[in-house]
Amino acid sequence: MRNIELTRRRFLQAMGLGALGLALPSPKPVEARLGAIGPDTPLGRILNYRLFAHSEPNLRSPSVGFYKYDDIIRLPNIFYTEHTKGKKIGWYQLGENSYIQSAWVQPVFNRPNAVADEIPEGGCLGEITMGKTPVYHANGTLNINRTFYYENTFWVLAKHVDEFGVPYYELLDDLSGNSWYVRASAVRLVTPEELSPLSPDVAPDAKRVELNLRDFTMRAYEYDRLVFETLVTIGLEAGSTPIGVWETNRKRPCRRMINEPTDTLDYDLPGVPWVNYITIRGVAFHGAYWHANWGEKMSNGCINMKPMDAKWLYRWTTPVVPFEKYYEVADKGTRVDVISGY
Repeated sequence: MRNIELTRRRFLQAMGLGALGLALPSPKPVEARLGAIGPDTPLGRILNYRLFAHSEPNLRSPSVGFYKYDDIIRLPNIFYTEHTKGKKIGWYQLGENSYIQSAWVQPVFNRPNAVADEIPEGGCLGEITMGKTPVYHANGTLNINRTFYYENTFWVLAKHVDEFGVPYYELLDDLSGNSWYVRASAVRLVTPEELSPLSPDVAPDAKRVELNLRDFTMRAYEYDRLVFETLVTIGLEAGSTPIGVWETNRKRPCRRMINEPTDTLDYDLPGVPWVNYITIRGVAFHGAYWHANWGEKMSNGCINMKPMDAKWLYRWTTPVVPFEKYYEVADKGTRVDVISGY
């Protein structure tokens, strides 16, 4: 087995970063101190490079400070105000006269895991369970261009142990074929039970997904009976989320998604979870960890969902992806009706 090589200096550096988001954000005139936390303490990761806190739950109210991208804060309960056009806006109150908009906060937890004795031959699926976790190269150096986040999913190839006895998992970069390395305790290995198909007794042709582009809502039906609905985000440009009848005949539990520079959105997003493709050019339902701005136009065409909602859809649609595989293609899949809603 190939070991990750870490010098003592790098090891101590890694230990400092290995707090995985427990450090307090840099001082700002807002209050959201972490204090003592446990695995069930609700936390939030800031998704804007500068997210302003306001004196009132109103974007027009004065700014009282800001948080930076990737700051981790203790997360209070969400509440909603109504926009002048009837749209609800989510807010978190971080202190007296200090509010931030929920659209740019990822709800997370810090939940370290027991490390597996070994990884199955051929690999298995893993999910990041920490608010953020540093990424390493094979030689033990930090990958300064990468941080992985809560609810990212990756195909775990192997377990390695460095010279200090610290275990790491090797994760597949499923776009380049290369590998990334993270602390094994930051990854939960997914079990077969949690990927078991939902409603397997329902005939495949009795299942149908409807995506309404007017109200930004995905609805799932069994025999025309509504069984699930949720707010989503859709493509920014007209036609980027295509209207028509499609099907989910290609699926994978994880994917690094990247595009070439364009005039609209540039992105490189590893660990995108629970991908249901509906077009040959790659439009898909999938989980999103880079925003929480549900009910808006945000993407290059894909349908962004809360990761847990995307996981539900992944399990409910056909074809079923075998547990030991990370990609499945079939002749047929669950029907998807994308409608304008007008």
